[in-house]
Amino acid sequence: MSLNIPPKPEESLWTDDQWKAIQAKGNNVLVAAAAGSGKTAVLVTRIIEKLIDESANLNVDELLIVTFTNASAAEMKFRIGKGLEEALGQNPDSAHLKRQVALLNYASISTLHSFCLEIIRKYYFEADIDPSFRLIEPIESSMIRDEVLEGLLEQEYGIENNEAFFHLVESFTGDRSDAELHSLISKLYDFSRANPDPNAWLEAMVNFYNTEEITSITELPYFPIIKEDIELRVNQAKNYLLNAINYANENNGPAPYLATLENDLVQIQALSELNWSSWTHLKTSIENIDFKRIPTLKNKSDYDEVYVEEAKKFRDAAKKEMKNIATDWFSREEVNYLSDLEKMKPDIQTLSELVKKFAANFFEEKQQRGVLDFNDLEHLALKILLNDDKGSEVAQNYQKQFKEVLIDEYQDTNMVQETILRLVTNPSEAQGNLFMVGDVKQSIYRFRLAEPTLFMTKYQTFQQDGSGNGIRIDLSQNFRSRKEVLDATNFIFRQLMDKHIAEIDYDTAAELTLGANFPETNAMETELLLIDMKTEDTETEDELSPQELQKNQVESRAIAMKIREMIDNKFPIYDKKLKQNRPIQYRDIVILSRAMTSAPDMEEAMKVQDIPFYANNNSGYFETTEVATMIALMKVVDNPYQDIPLAAILRSPIIGLNEEELGQIRMAKKKGYFYDALLTYKDITVSETANKISDFVQQLNNWRELSIRENLTSLIWQIYQETNFYEFVGGLPGGKQRQANLRALYDRANQYEKTSFRGLFRFVRFVERLEIRGDDLGTAKTLGEKEDVVRMMTIHASKGLEFPVVIVSGLSRKFNMRDIYSKTLLDKDYGFASSYRDVEKMIVYPTIMQQAIKQKKSREMIAEEMRVLYVALTRAEEKLILVATVPDFEKTSKNWLQVAKEKETILPAATRAKAKCYLDWIGNATIRHPAFKELLCEEIIQTLATEMKLQIEIKTKEMFLTNELERAESDNWLENIKEHQPVPIQSPYKDEIQRYMEYEYQNEAATEIRAKQSVTELKRQFSLQDSWSDTTLLKEFQKVSLDRPKFLQKNKLSATEIGTAMHTLMQAVSLDYKPTKEDLEQLLHTMREKDILTDVQIKAINIKQILDFFESPLGETMLQKKDLVKREVPFSYLLPVSELYEKVDLDERVLIQGVVDSMIEEEETITLIDYKTDKIEGRYADWNAAEKVMKERYHIQIKLYAEAIQAISGKKVAAAYLYFFDGQHICQINTKEGL
Repeated sequence: MSLNIPPKPEESLWTDDQWKAIQAKGNNVLVAAAAGSGKTAVLVTRIIEKLIDESANLNVDELLIVTFTNASAAEMKFRIGKGLEEALGQNPDSAHLKRQVALLNYASISTLHSFCLEIIRKYYFEADIDPSFRLIEPIESSMIRDEVLEGLLEQEYGIENNEAFFHLVESFTGDRSDAELHSLISKLYDFSRANPDPNAWLEAMVNFYNTEEITSITELPYFPIIKEDIELRVNQAKNYLLNAINYANENNGPAPYLATLENDLVQIQALSELNWSSWTHLKTSIENIDFKRIPTLKNKSDYDEVYVEEAKKFRDAAKKEMKNIATDWFSREEVNYLSDLEKMKPDIQTLSELVKKFAANFFEEKQQRGVLDFNDLEHLALKILLNDDKGSEVAQNYQKQFKEVLIDEYQDTNMVQETILRLVTNPSEAQGNLFMVGDVKQSIYRFRLAEPTLFMTKYQTFQQDGSGNGIRIDLSQNFRSRKEVLDATNFIFRQLMDKHIAEIDYDTAAELTLGANFPETNAMETELLLIDMKTEDTETEDELSPQELQKNQVESRAIAMKIREMIDNKFPIYDKKLKQNRPIQYRDIVILSRAMTSAPDMEEAMKVQDIPFYANNNSGYFETTEVATMIALMKVVDNPYQDIPLAAILRSPIIGLNEEELGQIRMAKKKGYFYDALLTYKDITVSETANKISDFVQQLNNWRELSIRENLTSLIWQIYQETNFYEFVGGLPGGKQRQANLRALYDRANQYEKTSFRGLFRFVRFVERLEIRGDDLGTAKTLGEKEDVVRMMTIHASKGLEFPVVIVSGLSRKFNMRDIYSKTLLDKDYGFASSYRDVEKMIVYPTIMQQAIKQKKSREMIAEEMRVLYVALTRAEEKLILVATVPDFEKTSKNWLQVAKEKETILPAATRAKAKCYLDWIGNATIRHPAFKELLCEEIIQTLATEMKLQIEIKTKEMFLTNELERAESDNWLENIKEHQPVPIQSPYKDEIQRYMEYEYQNEAATEIRAKQSVTELKRQFSLQDSWSDTTLLKEFQKVSLDRPKFLQKNKLSATEIGTAMHTLMQAVSLDYKPTKEDLEQLLHTMREKDILTDVQIKAINIKQILDFFESPLGETMLQKKDLVKREVPFSYLLPVSELYEKVDLDERVLIQGVVDSMIEEEETITLIDYKTDKIEGRYADWNAAEKVMKERYHIQIKLYAEAIQAISGKKVAAAYLYFFDGQHICQINTKEGL
């Protein structure tokens, strides 16, 4: 059909597609608007164009305009109003335009919930509800829900012979409570409400367990999911074998493996001809795959070791894949799988009825209270609009009223909303008046039960020429971002998105094309910063850091340093208003993350770099000290017989008791409640502590009386005033934020009292429920949107926003798979799935339905996460920075190289489907970028043609250790002084205060030096001093470093712990004869029996290296002079400070302590031997290079050893040697040289 689009004016700045979207009419229209394509401007212009065209005879109140948020609705109304005012300015005599301006406030421009509320207010009698209802917040709704559900379960427990219910309880609850059933009913209720007819959905859920007429699993409605999963995994096994064959075919590859590998491949390829109609045939075919034993290579030196290992690795991966298929799908007989479902049917039926009862009771309770919640709005509106599956008279009235219905963010619509919209639009396809705008690539609200398939169905059935069910218009031109950002996004998502995995093809229609104009610069290439978390601890016994830095800490520090660098270098940002470049500001930068778990670490890192920072965090409120203290106090006021909250208050600044005083109180009455002990102590003791307690008890009694007489907010404010707690927290670091949190607690209590609930007891229970569920409220906000700060927010919160510089963090954080591995799964198509619990045999195992739904939910989650990543990348206007940690870059990059030979642009389906984090996708995509090929120097990489500019940086974790910049930050009192008011100029104490503030201790240098130092610690300090000062880079080395307890050494030892284990064995080895392997194994067994070494320590010891030592000249000398050898010799030695620190002029001495590994003490001389477990082989080019580094590293240690031993023994140290177990290297240290 002809679209009848009027010609675009020559002076128009609209693209052809935008113009088409503005003018299209006569049918339903779907606008697939890519990120930054100007969809809001198009939508507003379409509306204004229709309204100012007097010949169209259209009024603004004849439009229904639906937005996703209230803020979007307000912005839409403002833009339309502005457009009408401008039109009226050009045509001031137009009565039509004046009418539109007047009608604008009555127009239906709102969220769908607001529109539903309007329907209910107007036609309340059709829904049989009280018109004076109050709309409640989700928190109040959840409290009513809990009460109703608890009441329902109590009622069911009270029914005699209610066997069906009790069997359900046994099947779906634990031994201690029915909390699981409580949660399950609540989840099912919520999920069912996303369907137009919740009861029909619940009934259909039961029918999926009716297998009486089903003879094979292949007849189950969800069998296509199973088939797709098996095909995907078989194909992945085939790819693994092809990789193995490629390595076997390489020059010096393990060619003898080829026959076995090719036989494996033939078996796997034969599975492509499976008979999918027979489950028995499938099971037999999979289980009959026979992986023969791979032949042994006779002359291993003839083959490249890497090729051999890679071929084995890929074959093992194929075997594992096939084994997993058999385990996941064929571990039980077909008849058992089907009988499980039939046995579960009665429980599912009972569950369905329970949910229906709960829904009815819940609604009735809300009716009695005169309230409705947000879920009620959509379903009550649907009840008003629907009449026996047809539009009611009300719906027909709306169809006549609305000449056009326009929907923004259509990709986030659910089935209920879709039904409502269908009922108020023109039912005639030929005269469709539905205009939908959205981007399915940005559909990221499936967890709210949004249904992106609604968009996709229309996208596939609507045609660009309007010949299908409607008109489809693609807006792919991006007016937000630079070419560098678009090229990066396209390069990555061409390889990731297709209909199979992402539910949409990333084809030419979906790709982003450049629409914005920016001045050219070479600074805007996309950056990929990878931080290698492989610590030096795995290669040297010397620990560089006294604490293990977590991934979040390292990543946060890297980002903070990057931002500081950009700010200091005045990174150029194009200002669209000024139409010129300007230096970057903090507000130009946003840090996006999937979750906000790293926000505290990010905040700390920003403080160190002196960067103003704000995290838009919706968690952590109840964990703040001030709020937790107040909640504990309210719990005690409600009921003082709660030991933990009472102890918390007594220990808090409000009362200020210490641990010893708490212990004395408990001793007054050793058994019973702590409050009774408190009262007893008060009565029998005369002390300052007893006086404090007496005052507190009196105060507590007053508060308890007040809680009965007054409202909750009066009580809270009285506590603030009487305890001065509000003023106290204001004087702490971050005092403004703390006081804001306390004000927020007062405000939230005030909001609570406006609900249908009252009183302190219910408020305390309400807070406990929020804490148990994890429904945190988020700390109070103290910054406005226009503050010049770096912001951190979730990717979801950033949707619809744009920023000049976007830093995407947390890319290596694992996807949240909690819901998929839940005991119960819910699905819109197939209802409810869970494990089967045999109550009599007490056995639980997965059902075939649960496995299938798990796979379906997993694929949906992968598609959703892919879209979330797309949203993150498309927020950037000019600069995109991707930051991630990798556990071991060498190993990780090898995994990425598995796809490096792929010639197809799209990555293998299994590679994409099995991703565990965003970095899995980004790494596998960018590995085929020329920048990665250049970085890794790997010829096997098949690079893809791209204009994407990519800068890759690989940094080590050690680069972000605590540095000198943090020393000033650790002085919190400096920050506190900045928070306080200045001393008045007229104050008589000004000079005295100034003198105190500027006082400098004459011997301040002595405060930086410990009176007792270990040699190892001194060695670390000296190795980390820079070339021009005596400043130690790691102040933490002045702190005590304790060994990790054994329970933390169960899985993996640090390099230091491995070194300790080797030294322990060397101390115990007999020197009476040259030890053999059997001798050492017997010795280790004895040491394990005596609990000297653990199994983990023994496993870490390299026996061959010990034997090699006794073959070396040093080992043979020790055996020959066994009677002169002393091992593990401890010493203490006083050394002048000036000998350690040249620039410190102090007449003081430091006690040096150490332990010499071995020394050979002859009549006049001593030879020192120190063992080292540092990694040498493969780390350095040759021994000469390694020896230079080792001498620099250990010179100070051995020099101090020699000086101490010489002074203590009176004998000359003739020689000092380092022996390195890795490589049998001996290094002589010159002990004559100075420190």
